[in-house]
Amino acid sequence: MSSIGLKLLRYFLYDRVKWQKKIKRDKALPVYDRLQESLLLYQESSSRYFTVYDLETTGFYPAIGDEVISIGAVKIDLVEGRILEETFYRIVRPIHKVPRVVRQLTGLSIDEIRAGWTFIEAFEEFMAFSKGTTLIAHPVKFDVYFLQTLVQKWGLPDYLPPYLDSEALAKELFPRSNPQLDSLIRKLNIERHERHHALNDARMTAELCLKMFHKLDMKDGHEQEIRRRIARDNLVFGRK
Repeated sequence: MSSIGLKLLRYFLYDRVKWQKKIKRDKALPVYDRLQESLLLYQESSSRYFTVYDLETTGFYPAIGDEVISIGAVKIDLVEGRILEETFYRIVRPIHKVPRVVRQLTGLSIDEIRAGWTFIEAFEEFMAFSKGTTLIAHPVKFDVYFLQTLVQKWGLPDYLPPYLDSEALAKELFPRSNPQLDSLIRKLNIERHERHHALNDARMTAELCLKMFHKLDMKDGHEQEIRRRIARDNLVFGRK
């Protein structure tokens, strides 16, 4: 049986029950009720302010048990063409044990993870940080889907933020280049920070976005062009 098959089997035989037992207490906290209300509010997109964010996770499959272990984010003001000083970074304490290979990749220690926020606490803070902006991730279809799936598993209303995919934009602007973040950092001479740290990756993605926005052909003005792309990406990746 493949590793994915074993993971799937373990989840349905054991981890799913453990998950439900562990989150039952957290669902009784006030933050859970606040999230219920916040997620029902319409989130309008912005073509000026963006929240560029990154997740570090225990794997690629949130539907069968993988979780977020850190969230990092910065904001872009497109009109001024700069990254704002305000930043966001939270370490998240997952339900299940974090594999050693993931701890080594991210540099997070067991003590840091144990002292982290619960997912719903960190997610509420992230929603407050990103309010009134359009989300950007590289690629958005992974990061937004991951959050949407976890929100659903917690029994919360659908998470439907407006978003823009920086990877899709890179494929359009640099069709002959590798669209992965590491390759684009080298190609565009972006200052490199330690990778697989959520805030560092968000900062580098933000620098990449500013360079790509500058390169866009905006004959009708930046606002109309960006709004068109936000609408396109949200249609492609299933925003309701």
